[in-house]
Amino acid sequence: MRHLKSKKTLNRKASHRRALLMNLSNALFKHESIKTTNPKAMELKGVADNLITLAKRKDMHAMRLAFAFLRDKEIVRKLFTDIGNRYADISGGYTRVLKLGRRKGDNAPMALIELTMKKEEKKKEEKVVEKKKKEPKKAEEKKVVKEKEKKPEEKAPKEKPKKEKVKKETGKKEKEEKKKAEKEIKKKEKAKKEETKKGQKKKEEKRKETKKK
Repeated sequence: MRHLKSKKTLNRKASHRRALLMNLSNALFKHESIKTTNPKAMELKGVADNLITLAKRKDMHAMRLAFAFLRDKEIVRKLFTDIGNRYADISGGYTRVLKLGRRKGDNAPMALIELTMKKEEKKKEEKVVEKKKKEPKKAEEKKVVKEKEKKPEEKAPKEKPKKEKVKKETGKKEKEEKKKAEKEIKKKEKAKKEETKKGQKKKEEKRKETKKK
């Protein structure tokens, strides 16, 4: 009977279970998030957390212990150089398990296990920190620019009325010229009308004289 034994066997023998967890942990550290069944994900969470705590130690003995389990030099190198550095200021909570529902076919409960601090998230955090550092510099630059802009603004109101006066004067001159031209055109039209009337009167007088004869 399995009294006081909390580990789940996952219906596998010790050697098979060790190989399964080795492959899952290698995949997790390589891709930083994997999809598997919920019981496997819960067992993998404890193994992955223990390996990350070894990576935080950064000594030869810890590296050999990690390699004895993972058996992959590239993954161990990434674990000790990259992943361990991400969690240098954190103690625990290195991985998370998200339930995805049940799988079609055998109805097995599925889950997504991933590292809590991925490369993309770390880059975003670094960008946020850089922005915060740049914000005070930008604020100072804006103040300097505003101060520079204020000086010409003080002189600008004196110059603007002059321009407005010039514009008004030119507008008045143009209106006066237009009115003069219109008056001249009207005078010419009146003169033409009077000439046509005089010509018509002369023609009528000539007709009357011809009729009398």
